[in-house]
Amino acid sequence: MKRIKRHKSRTLVTEFSSKLGSETLNVRIYRHRESFVCERELVERDGTSFTMVVPFTELETARALLTADPYYGDVRHQVGRALIKLDYAVRSNHG
Repeated sequence: MKRIKRHKSRTLVTEFSSKLGSETLNVRIYRHRESFVCERELVERDGTSFTMVVPFTELETARALLTADPYYGDVRHQVGRALIKLDYAVRSNHG
């Protein structure tokens, strides 16, 4: 009997959450096989959530997405820390 080799699901690289008035912004970045996925979730006070998912392979794609966020001014320091962790993950992924 052969054991079935299971593929790893995505692995969390970094995440942050910030309360912005009556809304909460959650950002998570995952490694998924040879690429990465950025999830941006905005949760409103009534529990309604809007999620944007962007796959990418280049660090600049994530940087452009996160710095273009309407709340970037409020979460600039958290974005900076997340990009540092992501840069490390990209470098370790590519050798």
